[in-house]
Amino acid sequence: MLKALLTRLLVFAAFTIGCTGGSARQRAADGPPPVSQAGDFPFEQALAHDNGFKPTGGLERISDNLYRYKDCANVYIVKSGDKALLVDFGTGDVLERLGEIGVETVEEVLLTHHHRDQAQGLVDLGEYDFSVTVPVAEAIYFEDVENFWDNVKIYINYDCRSHWNTIRRSIRVDRKVAGGDSFNWRGIRFDVVHSPGSSVGAVSYLAEIDGRKVAFSGDLISAPGKVTNWFDLHWNYYGFTQGIDASEESFTRVLEQRPDVLLPSHGGTISDPAAAMAANSKIYAELREMLPPNELHRQQREVRELSPHLAYIGKNCYGLVSSSGKALLWDYGYVEQSMVEEFERRFNVKQIDVVTFSHYHDDHIIRAYELWGTDSTEIWIFENMLEVFEHPERFKLPCLVPFPIKADRVLRDREKIQWEEYELEFIHLPGQTEYHQALLVEVDGRKVMFTGDNTWNKAEPEKVRNGPLVPHNVYFLDGGFITCAQRMLEYAPDMVCPAHTEEYYPTREDLEGFLGWAKNVRTVMTGLIDQPDPNFGMDYLWCRFHPFRSQPETGEPFTVEVLLRNHLFTNAEVRVELKLPEGLGCAFPVRTLTIGAKKQVAVPFVLTAGPEMSGRQVITADITIDGRRIGEYAEALVDL
Repeated sequence: MLKALLTRLLVFAAFTIGCTGGSARQRAADGPPPVSQAGDFPFEQALAHDNGFKPTGGLERISDNLYRYKDCANVYIVKSGDKALLVDFGTGDVLERLGEIGVETVEEVLLTHHHRDQAQGLVDLGEYDFSVTVPVAEAIYFEDVENFWDNVKIYINYDCRSHWNTIRRSIRVDRKVAGGDSFNWRGIRFDVVHSPGSSVGAVSYLAEIDGRKVAFSGDLISAPGKVTNWFDLHWNYYGFTQGIDASEESFTRVLEQRPDVLLPSHGGTISDPAAAMAANSKIYAELREMLPPNELHRQQREVRELSPHLAYIGKNCYGLVSSSGKALLWDYGYVEQSMVEEFERRFNVKQIDVVTFSHYHDDHIIRAYELWGTDSTEIWIFENMLEVFEHPERFKLPCLVPFPIKADRVLRDREKIQWEEYELEFIHLPGQTEYHQALLVEVDGRKVMFTGDNTWNKAEPEKVRNGPLVPHNVYFLDGGFITCAQRMLEYAPDMVCPAHTEEYYPTREDLEGFLGWAKNVRTVMTGLIDQPDPNFGMDYLWCRFHPFRSQPETGEPFTVEVLLRNHLFTNAEVRVELKLPEGLGCAFPVRTLTIGAKKQVAVPFVLTAGPEMSGRQVITADITIDGRRIGEYAEALVDL
């Protein structure tokens, strides 16, 4: 029954996607709409630094016939007389610089993987005379892009792989290669090595150039002990180490080819490949100890009395019962109706009075559709996740439901509410997702905290408590589980009721260990992530569109915003350029602005769809920070 209802709700979702963001008409003479400040985000002032982005655009010689152009991704130029082969393509600006080194013709472009910063310039180039080679495992993300975007899974999605970071329009592909393949260009043999890591189907190209064996290694590594970001290494939702496991297998395959140097897509020349990869492996070993869940799974689905007025119900739901027979349900996901009925019968429940949720994920809220139009049950939603519940189409997040859930009451951080004989305190409790709350209440003489997906009962009691670090849920290194552990220490609950494991009774030492783990995560990630501030490599949505999906009327203006978080401790000069499909107009597609240190802004763009447009269209935001071309980092969907 639930599966059938979900199917109907997916159809219903198509009717809930509005323009969102306003419909006021704009003339070019009016100027662009103003930039506004958006919400704050956590940071630790004690960790202040003066790091910043270094401008791109430099062309440097590596050896006689090998050059690097520093673009949104490194573009490598292999020369043979006045002819050239390029490894990766970036924005395409490299074409304007080739004359400086005597190159007249580009004959080949080899792409290491499908991310936009490797290939975005090919989209705008149109026809090209050179041959383009791509990894066969990622060919769909180059030559069949429209099909990918038309069918991309948005709701109830647990796939965190970097498929979203795909070009907005298909390009021509001339050759597809896989690990073990080889080919020749002007007497130079190129061997292909399967080297997934930041993407699932990436390859490296190895060749002897100017007497050295070089490996063009894409995003596999950026420097000794460094990678560009963490979120691309988190694949499946529960795959806490899948990306680093694949990376280490790739290290082995690349090193078997005995390269003298690595030439990464981000970073400089790596002159000792084995030592550099060993440095990454050392950090990956630490992360394997830190990240996999120390989780004791529930023994069975049941209705179980935790105390006379508190019950565990089914999969991840809890019920609090008042002396008058009213009940408050905490999380209302994939819990069997028979168990809800058993709970009502055994605890003499006369009315489900309130339902509230730890966070927005489908397995915690899916049954909320049953409460539509009922007067007997109120839905309470925490303030920072209100819009995710009421307008899921505006977001690109894992585990969204395909229908809106409206709030009867909005809960505030540290708000205390008298419900029946209980004083309920609702607390922002980030960790597994920034959009997460806790509930603290005294029940039958014990102080109980409901922590949702942030904590779990430990399978191995001697090990430190940890939590599920999923960067795609929005994670801040200076907040997240650090904030979660600090607040649990502050409130010192007698009993904790987590979502997916048995309840537990934490000691102060236990919670201090949890805090130490969270701070250690920050330390390790800070050392691993190769960015001016590590949050640029942890905060998956530091640049994003709002809304993520729009469904405008033809000819009617609609607004999208590009939200930008500046994680630097200094002001940032930012350029935002929208890349739009033909027929989608914008009077001011380029905006330049200053974003204050550790501030977030919303940059609005007014768009109009022409009559020739139909179907799903993809728009991107091409970002430059302090002269550093980031490239087309964020995308949004327009459905016509």
